[in-house]
Amino acid sequence: MGQVTSLSHKVYMDVSRSHVVFIAGKRGSGKSYSMGVIAEGVSDLPEEVRKNLSIIMLDTMGIYWTMRYPNKKEALLLEDWGIEPHPLNVRIFTPVGFFKEYRQKGIPTDFPFSIQPSEIDASEWLLMFDIHQTDPVGVLIERVVNELKESGENYGMKDIIDAISGDERSEKTVKDAAENRFLLAEQWGLFSKQGTRIEDLAAPGQITVLDVSCYTTLAGGDQVRALVIGLISEKLFLQRMVSRKSEEFKDIEKKTSLFVREEEGQEDKEPLVWLVVDEAHEFLPNKGKSAASKSLITILREGRQPGISLVLATQQPGKIHSDVITQSDIVIAHHLTANIDVEALGALMQSYMREGLGKQLAILPKESGAAVVFDDTNERIFPIRVRPRYTWHGGESPSAISKWEKKTIEI
Repeated sequence: MGQVTSLSHKVYMDVSRSHVVFIAGKRGSGKSYSMGVIAEGVSDLPEEVRKNLSIIMLDTMGIYWTMRYPNKKEALLLEDWGIEPHPLNVRIFTPVGFFKEYRQKGIPTDFPFSIQPSEIDASEWLLMFDIHQTDPVGVLIERVVNELKESGENYGMKDIIDAISGDERSEKTVKDAAENRFLLAEQWGLFSKQGTRIEDLAAPGQITVLDVSCYTTLAGGDQVRALVIGLISEKLFLQRMVSRKSEEFKDIEKKTSLFVREEEGQEDKEPLVWLVVDEAHEFLPNKGKSAASKSLITILREGRQPGISLVLATQQPGKIHSDVITQSDIVIAHHLTANIDVEALGALMQSYMREGLGKQLAILPKESGAAVVFDDTNERIFPIRVRPRYTWHGGESPSAISKWEKKTIEI
């Protein structure tokens, strides 16, 4: 970029294998927009390829439901790029406690989402409630949850509360404090004994938007969102590990057996999953941990083999876990100005740069979508401009002046 000839070359992303894609940039630089473009690109693939992929967008800000509407507001820009605005058939999941309210208010949503309390470990409850393991309340919660898990039966929030109430080893004040935590958690509208199956989220050829923006203003909402992201990541990893073993066994059987019986109505493979997470520094902090840290770090380090890709975006790369920096094989850097953030990315790219990242970012044009890309496979860095989206972008900053008024106001 910066030379006219740079814009004549199209740049594509390889989605045939697993990647960790790291998108960084200051507020309003186009991170969320670029994530939407990646999802659109997968949706545009031929059917025989698309059916082997699935995208789950963990929407922390409530901006990706707009992908089901065409991008009419940038129609002229799209025309310059030779792109026609059109909608995508995205499936939108909302926490079960907010699903009915969203429907009544006319907020787009398709399916309720819930988590089984029996899937949550005692340590995750303590992390969400911000209670130390040695605190009397923490000791009680850990004992009760572990006992329920050892029973091997599915249980709900009421079962946990009843078990706390019936505990004979704790004082009443301790039991009351523990009960209150779980009564509060019930109000999050997130838990049910049935839970949502991971197969419903990771559907072949489908873009799924899980809208958890309802917890943005909730006290402790960051940990609730982290819990959702952590559990989904863990389930996906376990499911893909099992699927990968089955796929590998079938490949071995085909290559080593003299007689391989063709299966009638052969089942489709479980799709390779692309997990998209915005504001990733909240869930993978470089100091401390969240309820999602363990699962996301596992995918960062080991997700390639089972076929799970991660797309992580942040406006603070200097505050994100070091594994994100070291494990990312594709980095898209939009405009950055803070030294701590430029240095964090520069440490990753320095082996392939003749000059500092700061200088590379400084010469980028101010146009929307301008970025520097680091590709670990080709071991090179080059500037790009991300194409405009053909679906409506819900993450644009609001303005007190309409676009029509901007054109008519003289400065």
